[in-house]
Amino acid sequence: MVRHESGVVGQVFQIDKQFYGSNNAYKIYKDVPRGHAIRPNMVDGIGPTRDGIQDRVLVLWDFSDWEYVKSGEVEVL
Repeated sequence: MVRHESGVVGQVFQIDKQFYGSNNAYKIYKDVPRGHAIRPNMVDGIGPTRDGIQDRVLVLWDFSDWEYVKSGEVEVL
C-alpha cells in the first residue's frame, strides 16, 4: 500500500527500476547574460541532477484507475 502526495491510497502492482532520470547532466556553470541564447557549445561541466534516478510504480488507486507514478511521489504505508 502506498499514499500519494495528495493523500490518496493505492496498491502497488509493479515497479520498473531506474525508469526516470539520470545521475549526471551537462551543465553551464558560467553566467549567461540575460536575453542571450544558451547554446550546446557553452557547456563547461558535468554535474549531479537534483532528483537522480527514480523508479516507475504502477498503482491501482482506491476508487480510481491504474496509474504510473514516480517513486518520489508516493510514500510506503
